[in-house]
Amino acid sequence: MKTLLLFIALLIGFTSISQEPDPDLYQTWYLYSYEYDLGDYILVTEIEPAISPNLIIEENLDFFGNGACNAYNGNFIYDATAETLTPENFVQSLLNCDYQSHTDFELDYFGFFSPDVPFEYTIDTNPNNPNNQTLILSPAPGFFLIYSNTQLSVSENEITSFKIYPNPVSETLFISSENNTIENISVFSINGQVVLSEKSNTNQLDVSTLSNGLYFVEIASGNGTSIQKFIKK
Repeated sequence: MKTLLLFIALLIGFTSISQEPDPDLYQTWYLYSYEYDLGDYILVTEIEPAISPNLIIEENLDFFGNGACNAYNGNFIYDATAETLTPENFVQSLLNCDYQSHTDFELDYFGFFSPDVPFEYTIDTNPNNPNNQTLILSPAPGFFLIYSNTQLSVSENEITSFKIYPNPVSETLFISSENNTIENISVFSINGQVVLSEKSNTNQLDVSTLSNGLYFVEIASGNGTSIQKFIKK
């Protein structure tokens, strides 16, 4: 009897593991921002001259895309137990960028795709607009690539006009904007997990229950999505 119960428990545990990645992964993603070693937080819209780096993931887990002036490709290996994506066979073209800012960006961006270093990944869907999704790839705590499946359609000033304060914050995080109506707010841990979500039009968020540390807040409006970081103390 004990053997039978153990077999059933193992069977349930095995079948609960997702054997395939989230199917929403298979689409074109546009890089919004990135951060490395809990240090610089880089918004792609702040890079000049403007660039539009992307990542296209196919159902066989082959991927390809563009950086600033070079293209790249490779394939992911999916670990169903850990639910991670490990890049393999990464190659890039070797053109010389015309601008140092583009060269610096590609050194940062392509460096994330190190062989045999798995990404934890999270896909977040805007509940008010199911077609608007965010992908976060994280090879280690403090290292993030943040993508959106929609290209920015308004100016940088309109998208990034959200202000959050105080920062650091202990109890209530306030959000202000002159020309955007907030539709949804999500807070992510440094591991890319959603820890708070607010689906109403509000300009404040209770973060008192969060553990101390670094977090990202994703603010969705009709004009697009803004992602900013804050420290809970």
